Amino acid sequence: MLRSFLITSPDELADHEDRWEALRRECGGTVFASNYLIRTWFEAYGHIASPRVIMIEDNGDLVSVAPMTTYRYYVGRLPIKVLALAGEMKDRLRLSTISPLYTPGRWDVLKQMLREIKRLDWSLLTNINMAATPANAGYIEAVKGEWQSEEYPSAKMLTLRLPETGSLYDALDKKARKNLRWRAGLLEREGHKLEYRHLSAEDIDRAVDEYARQHIERWASRGGSYFRDPDNVRYLKLSTAASYRMGRGSVTELLIDGRVAAQSFDILDGKTGYGDKIGMSDEFMRYSPGWLVTIRAMDELRDLGAENCFLGIGGEGYKYEMGGVEEPLLGIRATRGMLSLLSRASGSSMLQKVGSKIGLSIDEVEVDATAR
Repeated sequence: MLRSFLITSPDELADHEDRWEALRRECGGTVFASNYLIRTWFEAYGHIASPRVIMIEDNGDLVSVAPMTTYRYYVGRLPIKVLALAGEMKDRLRLSTISPLYTPGRWDVLKQMLREIKRLDWSLLTNINMAATPANAGYIEAVKGEWQSEEYPSAKMLTLRLPETGSLYDALDKKARKNLRWRAGLLEREGHKLEYRHLSAEDIDRAVDEYARQHIERWASRGGSYFRDPDNVRYLKLSTAASYRMGRGSVTELLIDGRVAAQSFDILDGKTGYGDKIGMSDEFMRYSPGWLVTIRAMDELRDLGAENCFLGIGGEGYKYEMGGVEEPLLGIRATRGMLSLLSRASGSSMLQKVGSKIGLSIDEVEVDATAR
């Protein structure tokens, strides 16, 4: 017999971690759907986004988790009550490729999840950047059957199969290898000293502060950095520290002449590595330190057991040069109530206006492509 309950306090989520993670592994959910990262996201942003986590049991066994959050925006004078997956919020660091979880093939559980979503208070439901799995495709079809909705255009996610031996450098395309050889020669000719270091948990706050400082500096003339918001700095510190406690976190720094030239914040989840955040200093841009630290970090992830690496959302050229393979992502948004009426009256323009206002574009990429 199915039983549903709603969690509205982040503190309660930890009580269900073991069985949540067992369900995530069964569903093939990414690390961004993990209990500990979702808890951390709410710890950082809970003052502006309220947890609405739907959990469903079948005779005591956990068979579904829908890690939702609710918040409000105004478009003109119209209040928009948003129900989104945790990590989907304007100008906040996101949980890429998060998705609802439910036991594969249990369409009765999916229907129960939709009934619980229907009971919540919202006018816009939005879920973006979900992996193209049969479960997520089924979820999208179920949403389309319940409310006025439209699918997001497909976004790109690239993943990389790591070489079993040797360095990732050897697997790069010819153009990338030639470029890196030239940069390495430039560093040598100019007499610079290179050093890599793997950080301990005690170094995290300092490393994040440096990452934020460099990001703010780099984006000052290009619309500004989201790390000007202290909530985003705090989240990166909390999530990195939590990954370290779970034995999954890794931060690699490249120093040139004793100064931080580039950083790679990574997560290892089973046999999959995640290049979560990569940054660099403008001072050393001509040497492509982002390339160098990425290759070092991925080699280390491979040595720790990673077979694949998630290169993030977006189709930047460097990902293809590394050998990245495209995988499609799915998304859906639905409206009801007054917003649904307005959307019908104005066509898709209302949804586009709302999407622009709340910053839920699938094209928004968090990995800093300029790191290369």
